Amino acid sequence: MFEDINPIYRKTDEELLKIIGSNLRKRRISANLTQHELAAATGISKDRISQIELTGRTSLASLVAISRRLGLLPQLLSVYETPELTPMQIYEMERKGTAAKHERQRVKK
Repeated sequence: MFEDINPIYRKTDEELLKIIGSNLRKRRISANLTQHELAAATGISKDRISQIELTGRTSLASLVAISRRLGLLPQLLSVYETPELTPMQIYEMERKGTAAKHERQRVKK
């Protein structure tokens, strides 16, 4: 579905993680920080910083700490921001949820 819109969706999770790690490395370098300095500022070991930059694999908590030090918190938080829902949208969602609940109850009987 999304593959037609943007070819990035054709990449594997591993490829995407490596891109994220590489981008973090570039951001660290452009912030004029060594891995040691970033490690000291975030409480993450230098070896772990190196692994994150190489593989992109990390915890969300580490990503928050790194993003904070690199001044990227607004971008990180905006990733899953959603627009405010209108009262009508909330009503429709609640109505669908109620209908789905009744449907599940009917199936169970």
